[in-house]
Amino acid sequence: MIQPEKTSKYAVVVSLLTLCFIACNGKASEISNHSSNPIVTIERFDKGLPSYVQETDSAQIFLFIDKYTPFFPVYCRHILGLGDAPSFQKGLKMFLSNEAISQLYADTETKFSNDTVWITELQNAFLRYNELFAPQKRPRILTHISGLNQSIVTIDTTLLSVSLDCYLGENYPLYEQRYYNYERNLHESNRIPIDVVEVWLRTLYPYQSQRNALLDRMIYEGKILYCLSQIFPRTNEYVLLGYSDKQAQWCKENEAEIWKQLIGKKHLFNTESMLINKYIEPAPFVSVLHQDAPGRLGRWIGLQIIKAYANEKKKEAIEIIETTDNGGEILSASKYNG
Repeated sequence: MIQPEKTSKYAVVVSLLTLCFIACNGKASEISNHSSNPIVTIERFDKGLPSYVQETDSAQIFLFIDKYTPFFPVYCRHILGLGDAPSFQKGLKMFLSNEAISQLYADTETKFSNDTVWITELQNAFLRYNELFAPQKRPRILTHISGLNQSIVTIDTTLLSVSLDCYLGENYPLYEQRYYNYERNLHESNRIPIDVVEVWLRTLYPYQSQRNALLDRMIYEGKILYCLSQIFPRTNEYVLLGYSDKQAQWCKENEAEIWKQLIGKKHLFNTESMLINKYIEPAPFVSVLHQDAPGRLGRWIGLQIIKAYANEKKKEAIEIIETTDNGGEILSASKYNG
């Protein structure tokens, strides 16, 4: 019997209110890195913050707070835990003067002053989204430094902010203290567009299942991945999941056996949250299945079911994401059998 290892949930989504997104089929559109009218723009809140904490002009202080409302109070109160104060300047000064935070700020600026590929990819993703699902809402996008807190933060269906210090690369020294080995590859800057769109999807289309069985959750995760694959048509499903080539190959070779085990162990309709998390959350392996089964395997199986369902029913991505999270109903209609 394989004993479960300690795992840490990958902090991608911290939806403080609500959020949104949708996906696509069809020819992918692209924009250049120098587009004069990008579909989304990125506002560098993190770059303006150091100047703000030194500001003494009350009018300029008010302008900064107003410019970044409603994110500013959420950042100060909920992300940094600075309590409640009108300007938060004292608490922010202490935060920015911390040695580790100063290093994060410097390293983030160095990294992202030259790394702009993720911006182009994110703009391309929202261009495809806009063309195929217009007139759907797009978020206002900011960047911030969280001190390795949540990677993506959203506020209702209007604003999303990326914690750039969470994307400095899997070999960044401070990550050894913060993330497990199997999580670090999810913290490369090329993950930002994928994570942003995933968060947008999850907020627009939250998980809804009264039964909340493993199969229901797998179906929901499969729907999210399917839509991501439409938004990022050149990115294969294993990259979306953060799988290595070895993990991808194991999934391909063992799909039938995985399905057989899920049925044989009577896990599909199990509603225990601990068991569901073992199949869905990042982990070194799925301890209740096999030591070579990669974490998040339930998400991958959910995607295979949804792909079969989309093919069987000739459904577009927008129709897929709007379907019920009733796993039994979708599974039956998909005719999936491993």
